[in-house]
Amino acid sequence: MSPIFVALTPILWGTTYFITGRYLAEWPALWLSVMRAIPPGLLLLAIRPAKVPWRQVPYLLLISFLYIGAFFPLLFISALYLPGSVAGTLAATLPLVLLGLQWLFLHKRPSRQALICALLGLGGIILLLGPGAELNWIGVGAALTSVLLIGICSLLLQQRPWHGELISFTGWQLLLGGLMILPLAFWVEGAMPIPAGDDWFGLLWLILLNSALAYVLWLWGMANLPLNRLGLMTLLNPLTAVMAGSILMHEALSYWQWLGVLTVFASLLLELLLRPKRYPAAA
Repeated sequence: MSPIFVALTPILWGTTYFITGRYLAEWPALWLSVMRAIPPGLLLLAIRPAKVPWRQVPYLLLISFLYIGAFFPLLFISALYLPGSVAGTLAATLPLVLLGLQWLFLHKRPSRQALICALLGLGGIILLLGPGAELNWIGVGAALTSVLLIGICSLLLQQRPWHGELISFTGWQLLLGGLMILPLAFWVEGAMPIPAGDDWFGLLWLILLNSALAYVLWLWGMANLPLNRLGLMTLLNPLTAVMAGSILMHEALSYWQWLGVLTVFASLLLELLLRPKRYPAAA
């Protein structure tokens, strides 16, 4: 599989704000988390059913908790307490978090090139999203914790790859993570809303594209691509969010924001030029 397909994942995730605001604005956040996890998990397991060996169950539960069960609620807490621009800027720290985790746990010092690319990309996102509202420290803590969880999960998946079928592994991960969120959704938000009208388009987009397709591609990337490259790819997420707002919601971009767009693309291009690598084909 080409890394270009993996780059589709943060692009798809970048449409989440538009899809949610346009089609699912009345849905509670935790129920959206459940719908982004359980239905696509069941769908992927229907496509590639597979049992999980007992010796791998603890590892699968850990990954499901980090990547879905804990990450999704933290993501929506940050969305509730912070403006989207601030939350997106904090999420763009993932490349730096990955460099730090590799240095801390693997004793792998970041190269000068990787550090420059990560800082350049982060600078582009800051220009793109701009200084905004006052910061709420609950939201800031949730956003940074969610980034840390993704970094730890990415490190685990690269150091201990899943030796099994990718689609079924993704399905189990989404299903188990969604089941972890389900009791919290009932407790905090009551019964699930009944989809109607435009809800169906928004839910199908989240289920089929933002979860089922995107997570399969991203987990393949975690197993086959360098962490630093994956981290830089995540910069496409807030970039897509702003572009979707500009094109689909007719939100005008300032000169500084367009400079941010160019800076993000420059960081991705620079990383590609400085780190040439052959990638193995998917098994």
